[in-house]
Amino acid sequence: MDGEPSMDGFVPEWEKVRSLAGARTREQVARLVADHAEMLSAIFYDAMFADPHAAPLLDHSVVNERLHASMRRWLVQLFDQTVDPAALARTQRTTGEVHARIGVSVALVSRGARVLTRALFERLAPSRLSRPALIEAAQYVHEMFALAIDTMNSAYSANANRLARSEEAYRLFFLGQDMKAERERRRSELLEWAHQILDRYYWDERSDTTAKEEHSQFALWLQHKAAMLFDGAPEVDLIREDMERVETVLLPQLSRVRASHADARTVVSEINRCIDHIKELLGTMFDRYLAVEDGRDSVTALLNRRYFPAIARREIEVATAQKSQFAVLMIDIDSFRHVADNWGFDAGNQLLSRAALLLQDHLRAGDFVFRVGEDEFLVLLVESSPTAAVRVAEGLRKRFEAAQITLGPGQATSVTVSVGVAVFDGHPDYQRLLDRADTALRRAKAEGRNRCVIET
Repeated sequence: MDGEPSMDGFVPEWEKVRSLAGARTREQVARLVADHAEMLSAIFYDAMFADPHAAPLLDHSVVNERLHASMRRWLVQLFDQTVDPAALARTQRTTGEVHARIGVSVALVSRGARVLTRALFERLAPSRLSRPALIEAAQYVHEMFALAIDTMNSAYSANANRLARSEEAYRLFFLGQDMKAERERRRSELLEWAHQILDRYYWDERSDTTAKEEHSQFALWLQHKAAMLFDGAPEVDLIREDMERVETVLLPQLSRVRASHADARTVVSEINRCIDHIKELLGTMFDRYLAVEDGRDSVTALLNRRYFPAIARREIEVATAQKSQFAVLMIDIDSFRHVADNWGFDAGNQLLSRAALLLQDHLRAGDFVFRVGEDEFLVLLVESSPTAAVRVAEGLRKRFEAAQITLGPGQATSVTVSVGVAVFDGHPDYQRLLDRADTALRRAKAEGRNRCVIET
């Protein structure tokens, strides 16, 4: 792909590094690594867990269980003389791409390599190698680790650059929408939130103000979309501060004084002042970032697949930090090819456009919808448990089943969809989540279509 490094250029380097040591020395190093792979892996992860930047990426059983075994295999393969240099280069490239997807920095990888190099040197020293062979082995080990990291980092840089371009393109896509309409939608959700909290804490004396408050549509949008779309805008943090002051200071205060009309009016006035300030900040933010339209799917006006990595990475960061979950739904129109073949191209586009509207109407403001294939859609449900994700998926399936979709004059049809569901399980690689959703979708299709399947 454009911008990706060619691994062919690294193959001669692997052959050159192998030539630094004789066959006997390489065999002895390979045997030593194989014998101590478990211990080396433990030393490596002990050092990583002690690092405040690495620990959040690793501190989950799903990751921990797999990574120890992966590290052992990687170590053994690296020094195995029977492994083809091209295969070694491909392994390092794949590893570097994964590092870019999950946010493991180049500095962190380099530190890990130093930990492994030092640990292996310590085990070489008391071995039965002669002094010249020991020097030869030490240089060989050092160069092998260094080349592995160089190869990883080359692939990392290319993938990280693509992700950065994707994030920027997504911002351009969003900011190219009808910003006046978008701003009015968010203002409406803000006012709805204001009405709900005042009704609960002030007007309705029978309401329970101790019950846990669900996140409003506006709060979901602010947390999961605005923070990325308006990255760096000071208004985002200021809006958060106002909302937090309302929810954690003013509302509890209002619940205590609601019986006193004069005291309650003072608190309500302060709440209204905060809401007016949020409206002002919201308008300023939208006005500043109004830009030229760019990048929407021409048929459905949805995001396309290129924006998913940037969004998924942020949702993984949010879910990891907040110990929460989100879900991905992979949705396929069961009879799309039949419609396109029998009624033509325009009818197929009309079906896709209507399908996009059905999806958007059933989802929350903070959720994301993508068109990822000819007749395939991807939904990212923020802050969603497995039970909630299945409920939403089943609701979408029923909406499609019940809908009569107009394709043109005198043309209408009903369609069904198959849905694959996967819930974030703590693994920091978004591709794994996509693969699980795709597996679930394939199961739904194989089991008869028009059904939802969750991948556990």
